[in-house]
Amino acid sequence: MPVYQPNAVVGNSRVLVSLGANAEMMTFFYPHIDFPQNLRQGMLGVYFAADGPAGGGLVWTFDSSWSSSQRYVGRGNIVETELKHAASGLCLRVTDLVHPSEPVMVRHFQAANTSDRPLRAKLFQYLDLQLGEVEHKNAVHFHPDRNAAAAYWRNICLAVGSSEMEEYGCGRATEGSPNSAKLQMAEGALNRQAEEIGDVDLALGWTLDLAPGARTARHLIIAADSNEVAAVERLDAARQLGWEALLKWTRRHWEEHLSQAKPVRVERDLSEAYYRCLLAIELLTDPDTGSILAAPEFDPFFERSGGYGYCWPRDAVEVCLALQEAGYPVHLERFLTWARRTQRPEGYWEQRYWLSGERGPAWCTKEDTLQIDQTASVLFAMGLHGRGLGESARKAFVQDSWTCIERAAAYLVDDVSPDHCLHTPAFDLWETFRGTFTYSNAAISAALREAAFLARHAGQERLSEKWAAAAAAIKTAVMSRLWQDGAFARGLDTENRLDSAADASVLGLIVPFEFLRLDDGGESEIASSAVEDLVQRLSQPSDGAELLLRFERDDYAGGGPGALTTLWLARALLRLAVACRDDRQRASSYRARAVSSMRAVLDAGTSTGLLPEMMGGGTGGHWAVPHAWTMASFVAACLLLERVPAEPEIHRE
Repeated sequence: MPVYQPNAVVGNSRVLVSLGANAEMMTFFYPHIDFPQNLRQGMLGVYFAADGPAGGGLVWTFDSSWSSSQRYVGRGNIVETELKHAASGLCLRVTDLVHPSEPVMVRHFQAANTSDRPLRAKLFQYLDLQLGEVEHKNAVHFHPDRNAAAAYWRNICLAVGSSEMEEYGCGRATEGSPNSAKLQMAEGALNRQAEEIGDVDLALGWTLDLAPGARTARHLIIAADSNEVAAVERLDAARQLGWEALLKWTRRHWEEHLSQAKPVRVERDLSEAYYRCLLAIELLTDPDTGSILAAPEFDPFFERSGGYGYCWPRDAVEVCLALQEAGYPVHLERFLTWARRTQRPEGYWEQRYWLSGERGPAWCTKEDTLQIDQTASVLFAMGLHGRGLGESARKAFVQDSWTCIERAAAYLVDDVSPDHCLHTPAFDLWETFRGTFTYSNAAISAALREAAFLARHAGQERLSEKWAAAAAAIKTAVMSRLWQDGAFARGLDTENRLDSAADASVLGLIVPFEFLRLDDGGESEIASSAVEDLVQRLSQPSDGAELLLRFERDDYAGGGPGALTTLWLARALLRLAVACRDDRQRASSYRARAVSSMRAVLDAGTSTGLLPEMMGGGTGGHWAVPHAWTMASFVAACLLLERVPAEPEIHRE
């Protein structure tokens, strides 16, 4: 099936709905945000009367005859889509929200006739359902007395209803089916078929008879639960509460969520994007398990990628560290609890997981193809978490986590070759190359440095000294073997030959692992030289901004620079700016370059402000939206940016 990228998302960490730019519902994840995806299509269409100016017939809102704009309403996860049909004068405003704590989605439609002629039309919502990600064996039926439909499969039920619904039709979505609800829409009237089983679909309709200048409103509610009785009860409760109350409640929830955030005094466009990133990331967190979704799944059959609807431990660490710095420490605490539960007995973590903790479909599973940086990242985060605790809390944390800490550190130490003090062959973080990598070695060194700190507080002095020595030996090996002629090599290949290709991942030596100490003059200059080498070899300048490829000759997602790597560059520049604040001119230059790169990433995002993993190339500007690691990197960049004051003439709040 085609791969469609969303333009916006709404949800509440248990329900996740992806939306297209023309108000298409692309996904409906429930009861978990990674699985299952219960909706194959969720499109809006308008059937115009044959004697009207639009010429008659069904027109989907993604048709070129509509113009559209989409945005989030204020600082909240409420999406507003404005649709205008020039030929008829119909203006549709669709507002989508998910209740903050209940599995209930509400779509509010406001229709207006902006022409000087009467308008006769019907608004249809189409739903091709695949509850449980099962195309067949679904069922749907409509209760006219309740003005509600119920679609169900095993322990998943969606109750769909409205305060006033004039038309409905159940059918089969199978290609060529004579009673498809989609075909009924094309004929302009739903057949009121009350039930169907198998590959089911459902259409709901409202009449729009509008005089010139007139407007009307309708709404649709989708409530989920494990059975029909409970789902219909949720639907009825939402009806009784009413649209205005639901809207007010949802706004207040997201305002309260952002009230916890550390404010940032940076350029206003960047500040607004900072809050948008925090809002989007919250939709990708699972409060029950503590894991983090990389991005809402958009490629479930792995047609153009390996899929994104999973938790990569490394990505989750970066997200949680950014959230902690922004004022949300609970996410790192939850994630480390999840990590203790999911660690392998051998001491390592897998490439990726379902949010529940089971191993996700992976291709880095053999001993010499694991992504060793996943394990190093988790251990590194455990150390940073421990450092941030008070003495008694740190003691309790180390005691609770000691088995996990010791296993991870032992695994990393055992994986380091005694011959060259670098890790043995593994996959890189891009899941593309095998060898021993500058990034992964920096991650291991930083992890063992943190493990040594935790061991001291566990009273394990011998282990602390052993792990600290191993961390130092890895750093010495990286600097002697992989730092060549003012640049860091990507690493060594499987034959221990130098792989001198430029790779953006070497920025990990600066952030987050602080492998290079920027308070040391010599190492600071090495870091600066490494950054400039990457810019020279990997950047694609655009309107003065430096956009960074992942690595030389990268053709993933059509080629082109990465939003993630471009923000990684911005963070490295800002680390350098903080380190040389006494040199105002140099710090200001670093800052200006970082701001330009950050704004370039914003420009590559969606119209609603969501940031992708990749930009440009063959992606049409968006790839994997919203991408948790990218948006967390933007948050981290803003917090760094605040530490380097802007020149007065360009500072805006």
